[in-house]
Amino acid sequence: MEGDRIRALEVGDAAVPPTELAFLDGIQRYAVEGRIGLVPVVRGYVAAAVLRRVRETLQAVESRSEEFVLAPFERLTSQQRAELEGVGLPLYDCPAAERSHPILDVRLAAKEVETKREVLELEIARRYLEAEPAGWLVVDGALTALSEVLEMSPKVLGLIKSHETQFLDGRDLEVALTLPAAHRTSVFARAVGEHGRVYTWYLRLWPWEEHDLLYGLVRVERAPTDATVDEATAVSRWLLAERAPLAARDGRWDRLIYPIQQVETYLRAQAGGWW
Repeated sequence: MEGDRIRALEVGDAAVPPTELAFLDGIQRYAVEGRIGLVPVVRGYVAAAVLRRVRETLQAVESRSEEFVLAPFERLTSQQRAELEGVGLPLYDCPAAERSHPILDVRLAAKEVETKREVLELEIARRYLEAEPAGWLVVDGALTALSEVLEMSPKVLGLIKSHETQFLDGRDLEVALTLPAAHRTSVFARAVGEHGRVYTWYLRLWPWEEHDLLYGLVRVERAPTDATVDEATAVSRWLLAERAPLAARDGRWDRLIYPIQQVETYLRAQAGGWW
């Protein structure tokens, strides 16, 4: 890591990204299709894809989706479960609240959809890295659910746009939230699960003055290695280059690099009636 305090470090101008570079994202949707008594029957959809840059064009190299039905089996009779199995979609069990609750049961089903999306993203990442072990892979979001792939490649990056969870406080947090454009913080560690950790740093993509403190602010995660620290500035510079062309139609454009938006666009097009 870089010192015992968080510092603001200028990274310089945007730089040409690596030749072997790909981007991963996933999507999820769910809808309550009906109820059996008080039991919600939830239809879910998850998808994930990797788009790799080939001669300046992003091409899908890994992609998978799944549509399914969720219901808490413990609340269903064998006949009711058999009827749901006849719908024609995979039927999965999901947790249920201690007592029947029309809102909590749906929330638990939604959490199960999220888990299935994370599992799918892990599968897609693993498949890509097995085929392209030397390439960089930029993942939309934290690496918490993908920590396994950090053992496969030191070139996996997590790019985090939301900042509900803070990993700094006091003066360190102030430095991070007031970074000038094209600056990063020094690298620090954050815990992942009970025993793991990643190295991470904040990066300001766009000037935040006259905007909110979080405007243009992203956080980058990578495996806890010396290379992560040594290459943090170089990585930050080519991430700055990925801002263009602007993802202007997206409300998150100030924290969204263009290739990740393109993965989302690809996944939504494949999802059909879910969008």
